[in-house]
Amino acid sequence: MSDPAPADGMKDGYRRYTKRKILFIAACLSVAAASVGLSVSVGGRTVEFLDVYSSIWGHIIGDRPAAGTSAWMDDFIIWNVRLPRAVFAAVAGAGLAVGGAVMQSVMKNPLADPYTTGISSGAMFGVAVGMVLGLTVAGGSGQYGLVMNAFLFALVPMAMITALSPLSNSSPATLILAGVAVSYLFNALTTLLLVTTDAETLAAVYRWQIGSLTDITWDSVPVMAGITIAGTVAISIASRKLNVLSLGDAQARALGLDVSGLRILCLLALSLMTASVVAYAGILGFIGLVSPHIVRMVIDADNRFVIPAAAAFGAAFLMASDILARAISDIGAVPAGVVVSFMGAPVFLYLIMRQRGRAF
Repeated sequence: MSDPAPADGMKDGYRRYTKRKILFIAACLSVAAASVGLSVSVGGRTVEFLDVYSSIWGHIIGDRPAAGTSAWMDDFIIWNVRLPRAVFAAVAGAGLAVGGAVMQSVMKNPLADPYTTGISSGAMFGVAVGMVLGLTVAGGSGQYGLVMNAFLFALVPMAMITALSPLSNSSPATLILAGVAVSYLFNALTTLLLVTTDAETLAAVYRWQIGSLTDITWDSVPVMAGITIAGTVAISIASRKLNVLSLGDAQARALGLDVSGLRILCLLALSLMTASVVAYAGILGFIGLVSPHIVRMVIDADNRFVIPAAAAFGAAFLMASDILARAISDIGAVPAGVVVSFMGAPVFLYLIMRQRGRAF
């Protein structure tokens, strides 16, 4: 009769292993929630950290302060100026981090994210076409037209990646190099448009290129949040299949997985998620590249846990960058995208040095 002790020990080890992952996700969510309060409290008019949450709750239940009072002014600034920016940063950071985590799994390349694969640059060119030339998909107007433009041009590098992926099994760097080439192409096309436009439009497109949350309002949130949340939920549902795909295309097919279909669906979802962020805030690099690596250092590579953990970590990362940007300059002279790059670049270099010689 077999001894049940080894099996029980394996079960206990797996429970501890799973518990650690869940605790890490909970910790990331707690930091993200605290970052919302800190983000809303920072600005020219100081609002106490705990007062932020009580003011938000009071606004939700309809307990509004009397007009003209100091509490009313705080409520107005929190609800109409700072909270939409914090909510947008949280959702956008989560979406970009999920995009990076999934692309690294789908392409089996640790350098893959919406920025390095050219998807962000393609979306940026779509926004520039709409702003400079006034040309949007199906004649769409306003921000919705820009979102559709960004999505359409984000599909170009996505289609290229899909076409090249069967050829990249022996060299994962192929897709990244091709993405960098497409990124340079779209950056050149965007620059060509900018040198032909007026100074006002040039300044507006430039803010998009470097990534800024300065002009975010509640009107900016619904479309981006709806697309990002829906895409994240769909990808989370497919996380088990992503684990199978990480074994390699041949083994995944042997286990009955539709490799090409899954890859296309994931890239379509990521393209739309990236386009919705770029259309409102511009290019925010390094979030999708760095966040999944940090998460995997703690909880390994199981996508069932990596995806929600990366979402929470990415949300906190972008909010922290925006808080630092506003702390440096109350007038918004330092865009969040610049701070993201300053924070992300040294972290990524550290990760490269720490993991040198080890496979992804």
